[in-house]
Amino acid sequence: MQKIFTKITEQIQKNDSVIIISHKGMDLDAIGSSLCLYKIIESFSKRAFIYLDDIENNQTLKKSIELLKKNDIEVSFITDYEMNKFSKENPLIIVVDTNKKGLLGYSKLTDQFQKLIVIDHHIKSDDTIPNTILTYIDNDKSSATEILYEYLDVLKIKIEPSIATIMLAGIEIDTNSFNIKTKANTFRTAASLLENGADNIEKQKLLKENKENYCKRQEFIKKSYMINENMALCMMDENIYERYQLALISEDLLQFDDVEASFTIGFVSKGNIGISARSIGKIDVEKIMRKLGGGGHQTDAACLIENNDLEEVKKQLLQKLEVIK
Repeated sequence: MQKIFTKITEQIQKNDSVIIISHKGMDLDAIGSSLCLYKIIESFSKRAFIYLDDIENNQTLKKSIELLKKNDIEVSFITDYEMNKFSKENPLIIVVDTNKKGLLGYSKLTDQFQKLIVIDHHIKSDDTIPNTILTYIDNDKSSATEILYEYLDVLKIKIEPSIATIMLAGIEIDTNSFNIKTKANTFRTAASLLENGADNIEKQKLLKENKENYCKRQEFIKKSYMINENMALCMMDENIYERYQLALISEDLLQFDDVEASFTIGFVSKGNIGISARSIGKIDVEKIMRKLGGGGHQTDAACLIENNDLEEVKKQLLQKLEVIK
């Protein structure tokens, strides 16, 4: 791993500007790992930027940015307008928390930029971002945050407590409160973030949801049903939801008797339907999601399908599961 970090460092040092970008609908792991990498790039006296997509509809991003502002932490965030301007400068682009071209927050990335690095913890997909300088995927890690923290630790760089808090929340989300994809190093990383000043109270605030969302989730769970002897399915309504909301339902469904794998289907943006899949370990949901153009881990996977018909997407899923309904 040290060799990989050395190669990434060499590429950063060759460029005046580095833009960090993640997947559509950034979650806490995406923003936490992006902030960690941002501090690393700054330590080399290079200009760093984090691309954000659809801030208005992403409560996770809003709360994270508010926490940074409250603690006077300045971060250079950019959107589509700035990305178009930067294409002329040909900066280095580092993609974190996804290796799928179809999930990129900035869809024109591979058309406009030539120098790309990918750092991810999801299993390599059939739609992996092409023509990169370097692609580093470690699917033994719980999260992109865990990978980037190791890089930070190798360089002996200190981070602000607020960033450590967001990073800790990112690991907690991606491990379902340290219940999946969790190894000894995951706990060591979490402990190190606490030693760096991560605040458990602020972390709880980042993870909180409003009562209305919670009650609505319970209503969806009530309407969920078994599609065979060991798989549960939940269908959302026509409203748009954040990806983590679908994930929470799938995780909740695993608590019930006989459920070894769960799937939640819902809109995550206009014209885009997401499927969040979870498993206790016996069923490989990554293989199932890969059949639909997605990916992830054996116990934690997802896909994004361009479609406006929830029932059509359900039909596609059931066909892949070979379930006749």
